[in-house]
Formats: sequence, structure tokens, C-alpha cells
Amino acid sequence: MNIVTVLPSQEDRLIDFKEVAHLLGDVSERSVRRLIARGDLPRPVKVLSSPRLYHSDVWAYLERLKNKRTSNRHSIP
Repeated sequence: MNIVTVLPSQEDRLIDFKEVAHLLGDVSERSVRRLIARGDLPRPVKVLSSPRLYHSDVWAYLERLKNKRTSNRHSIP
């Protein structure tokens, strides 16, 4: 019997708050928790009581920030 291991793509992997904080520009883990509480980041997934976020959700948040910055730039006279 062959067992095939399927590795998640970069976007589908779960990352801890320390890595999320690093991806967001080395903010504090407390800042990550605040973003979750405000609803800017989705609620974490618990893995053995350790909170994790999907890598793709963090990148989606960064893209929203980037798009918001770009759209605000166009609206300034």
C-alpha cells in the first residue's frame, strides 16, 4: 500500500501569531490579536489549543490595505 502525502500549498498553510506578526511588518502579537478582535483578520483556527491563521487570509488582508491605499490616493485632489 502506497501512502501519498499531500503538502498544503503556501496559501493554505496555517501560521502562528508570531509569523503573522512578522508578515505584517514585525508588529507585536498583541497587535495581531487586536486586528482579529476588530474583524480585520478572521478568527483563528485552533490546533491543539494554539491559535493559527491561514497564510492566504493574512495576504488577503495585506492586499486590502494596499488597494485601500491606492484608492485613497486617487481620491485626493
